[in-house]
Amino acid sequence: MHLSRGQSWGAGTALALVFGFTLFQASWIAAKPIGKPKLIADRGAEPVRDAAGCSSSANGGYMTVYAGPDVSALQLAAGLGGDAVRVKTERVGNDVVVMRQFESKCAADANSARGTVSEATAALTKPEIFWHPANAADAASIIAALPASKQGEADRNVFVGDDATIAAVKKARPNALSFSIVKARQCASDYTVSGLVGSVPETCKNGVMLLSINEVGMTLWGWPNRFMARMDAAKTRVIIAENIDSSAIKGLTTVEQYGDIANSFNGYIWIDNIADLGPALKR
Repeated sequence: MHLSRGQSWGAGTALALVFGFTLFQASWIAAKPIGKPKLIADRGAEPVRDAAGCSSSANGGYMTVYAGPDVSALQLAAGLGGDAVRVKTERVGNDVVVMRQFESKCAADANSARGTVSEATAALTKPEIFWHPANAADAASIIAALPASKQGEADRNVFVGDDATIAAVKKARPNALSFSIVKARQCASDYTVSGLVGSVPETCKNGVMLLSINEVGMTLWGWPNRFMARMDAAKTRVIIAENIDSSAIKGLTTVEQYGDIANSFNGYIWIDNIADLGPALKR
């Protein structure tokens, strides 16, 4: 079939536009991001138990300095490869304490002292702490118990919660990173449109983008290097998890899922059970 001059020009223009768009989104144009991905432990790691089924910390073991097995479990998660740990809290009486990290039939564990915010902060000296309070009032109590950030030092405390909780955090501790799951998902959704022209939406800037493992790949504009360069310029932290709904984040559960993420990715990866995956992924 012979094309007219006009048809040939139109086809050539279309091909040029496709080529130009592909080049515009090409990952290799951007430099490879510096650094490795950071693992977020969804919870503490199950401690070693004695013959009676009690954790070493409950029985006077080596971790008793930090008040009980729950804080010890968070320490253990950090030691198994967690660059950050999520710390869910609850209110017991007038105090906000670390939520129980595991079930135990051991009386010593059940009756052990509940870990306080101050004790968890003192114990978790290396990783970032993703505080996950139940509400705005609990977030205010956590912030009141945290040490002040040192001059010129990045705040290693991150807050996860609903909109009211995040509003309270921003008012009391404006330099701390904080995000709601709904807003972080809105950032990801908005980028599917703005990313077409290489723009990072306002919902992402100085915030967090939450992606499920199924959303990672060539359909994510500029993935991986160009995408990460855009997020870095917008000061957007990127977190990849297995599944996300409006109120919960489920971390990766297999090494194979980790292998599906580009090796140049240097954001955060939410891990369901750090005891299973941490040692394998940190080799």
